[in-house]
Amino acid sequence: MSTEVLEAMGMLEALRVTELRSLLSRMGRNKSGLKKDLTKRVVDLLQNECSYELLFAVQELHKLRQVSKDARRSSKPNPITPGPVETISMPERVSASKPGSLTAVSTENQMIQLPFYQTLETVLPPTPLVPVFGGPLQNSHFRFHLSASQQAQIQNAQSPSGSMPVQVVLRICYSESIGVEEDQYPANIGVSVNHANCPVQCSYSSNKPGTEPSRPCRPIDITPLLWVSFTNRFSVTWGNFGKRYSVAVYLVRVVSSQELLTRLRRSSVESLELCRQRVCEKLNSDQENEITTTGLQVSLMCPLVKMRMSVACRARGCAHLQCFDASFYLQMNERKPRWTCPVCHKYAPFDALCIDSLLCEALESSGEDVEEIEYMSDSSWKPVRQDRSDKESALHPPEHQGNPSPVDRNVVDLTQGSSDDEDFLKEEMVSTHLEDKKVHFRKSGMIKTPRSKSRSRTII
Repeated sequence: MSTEVLEAMGMLEALRVTELRSLLSRMGRNKSGLKKDLTKRVVDLLQNECSYELLFAVQELHKLRQVSKDARRSSKPNPITPGPVETISMPERVSASKPGSLTAVSTENQMIQLPFYQTLETVLPPTPLVPVFGGPLQNSHFRFHLSASQQAQIQNAQSPSGSMPVQVVLRICYSESIGVEEDQYPANIGVSVNHANCPVQCSYSSNKPGTEPSRPCRPIDITPLLWVSFTNRFSVTWGNFGKRYSVAVYLVRVVSSQELLTRLRRSSVESLELCRQRVCEKLNSDQENEITTTGLQVSLMCPLVKMRMSVACRARGCAHLQCFDASFYLQMNERKPRWTCPVCHKYAPFDALCIDSLLCEALESSGEDVEEIEYMSDSSWKPVRQDRSDKESALHPPEHQGNPSPVDRNVVDLTQGSSDDEDFLKEEMVSTHLEDKKVHFRKSGMIKTPRSKSRSRTII
């Protein structure tokens, strides 16, 4: 490890959370979590993927931090007028194409792009929430007017069923650092649009003063309360507990999970050659090991809902071969956007998803009774079948069928890690999926519906 890398790792201890978050944001990494998690991610980047741009950014941030400390020590405090709030932004970064040139970093706050909300126009750019009086509870007022094109897009998008795929949404995020920010509501949030209360769906982890609502914080739909042809006014009630936020208003088009699945099938499908190469590398990763792995078993059941997959999918940053069903994954994130891989629990956003062509081929070629396949060292696969009698004997041993012993009653609950809301979403998606299958089979004639209340049997 070089001396510059060791020095940069030592400089990380002096950086604050906002600077670490801005650094990770510029490097395209996840910037959520505690300071120790952020520091560990930067250290991993320095050890594994160190670049001149990363070293330069760490050194400049550390230099700015030291300069600001010296300025605070030398300056005398003013008891009457407080000084300006210190802001440390991301330094100028070196362009990859021209190492000697500097590219200025934009100072405007940017909000993260949401897969289920396609931004059409910016109605109100990110504007800071500024406290105007003493006390923790603040009230900030804003106003905007919809242009003629924005009015037309809203009115033309209204469908007879009442759903509005085009909406005007309000979003709030941190404004403490420069970079792409995720949605985060402030403590004690309340929204009023044109003197009418706008409901905000959020939950709090505790009743402690200053606690922010738990994520995910979704965009707030203010379309039903707007005046299309007049100036709109809205106010945000928020708790001032030392953190800074920005509010913005966007005209968006709501995207469904089915549209995202279509986009995924069109543009994010890995080729068979790449999938086969990954399998070969996984099985032949350690040539010096005396014990050679000749095969790896992969389940065809989705780990989310324990049903057979239809579109095998994983994130590009995941190292495992196991996939999950893309349709179920998108449906769950449409209702509760977590974007967490159900296999390794890493951050798996929509832009990082890709479809595994090799596993999709196995799903289409194998029978419905096959729940697992085994990859061989040459990237070929074979189905793994288990007899029903073997399954039943494993689940119900003969010696314990009558009176189970007290040891058998100690059953481990595998669902303890999931919340009631997630279990409800999974059950609802499974029931919807089964109903869709019944409708498909009935239309194709595979299910015969009796015409009268006779004793005719339904055959699947």
